[in-house]
Amino acid sequence: MDPQRKEYLATEAVYTGDSLRIGDEYVMHEWERPLIRRMVEDLKLTPDDRLLEIGFGMGISASILQEFGPVSHTIVEPHPQVLLQAERWKGMRTNIQLHPGYWQQLPTQRYSAIFFDPFADDMAAVDDENLQFLKFAAQSLLDDGGRLALFCIRPLLPLEYQRVMFEHYRRVEISSVQVAPRDTADPTAELDGRMISVVLHK
Repeated sequence: MDPQRKEYLATEAVYTGDSLRIGDEYVMHEWERPLIRRMVEDLKLTPDDRLLEIGFGMGISASILQEFGPVSHTIVEPHPQVLLQAERWKGMRTNIQLHPGYWQQLPTQRYSAIFFDPFADDMAAVDDENLQFLKFAAQSLLDDGGRLALFCIRPLLPLEYQRVMFEHYRRVEISSVQVAPRDTADPTAELDGRMISVVLHK
């Protein structure tokens, strides 16, 4: 495994009332909840969906996704302490499977819906990894007619994302979401809290 990833996985995860921090990096905030709910709503889940979720974080998205009762819900999470939180959250729910590791380690399996919100342990490579996942999901994970939800911290999609999306997906849906960011250095705060929810249709 990449040494940087080993270091990340060994770094302490700290949960507070309204955030998750791994080392010095904030991974998730409670103020993201409106964005996450919009992403889930835009995904239009049904009880027949076989759902894949990339990243557990604070469990905000997992809890909202469960409101729609998918027939199966697979959660991929690499960090051992976050995975422990996911195991506690899972409890007696029988439709949930936890997969320790990164999405690159997933076995071959098809899903009808994907919720994509990982934390990048290598911020310099975040765009490359995201674009790799969009291609991989279209080729190896999504059923025909399947949907993939993700977000962008800016109110406009970068050109390289547009190229991959329109090459590998038949429809792209975008909706604007207003959040109230704090304790963050990402561009969201500079852009008055405007973010976008994106759903890709294969």
